[in-house]
Amino acid sequence: MPSRRKTREFVLQVLFAADALKQDPRDVLELFETHFKEEEEDCPDLSRVMTGFARDLVDAVSEHIESIDALVGKISHHWKLYRMSRVDRNVLRMAIAEMTNFTDIPARVSLNEAIDLSKRFGGDESSAFVNGVLDTVHRLQSKAESQRDLREIVSLLDEPDTSS
Repeated sequence: MPSRRKTREFVLQVLFAADALKQDPRDVLELFETHFKEEEEDCPDLSRVMTGFARDLVDAVSEHIESIDALVGKISHHWKLYRMSRVDRNVLRMAIAEMTNFTDIPARVSLNEAIDLSKRFGGDESSAFVNGVLDTVHRLQSKAESQRDLREIVSLLDEPDTSS
């Protein structure tokens, strides 16, 4: 039976491959769907994937990758995007796309699922790092009503505080 958890794992694989190949995630998703229709031992089991949700999530990441990367770059003060592990970078991309584009999914669910993915597929420090970045995004998002609002709030992160 398809599940969102398995779908997120699959989308992470798609994003990881797209990042490694420097390709659009939508093209990699199409490749995965075309070539992995039949389950083989080393291939993703697409029968466990909610294909509509996977496509929508990959589209959201692909469409907003620049603003997502800019957001992550501003929040993770001491880590440049290119220095992050590929798993962490793509877990963050997927979670932020989900948190900001899927209003039917509570942000806390997206955050917790991302932390679980980082524990499963990332390094020893991945879950703490992902949690810290996404918790900040969640707090900022509660003040924003759209992607545009979120980008405006993020742009203010670099401005000096002139209220004193």
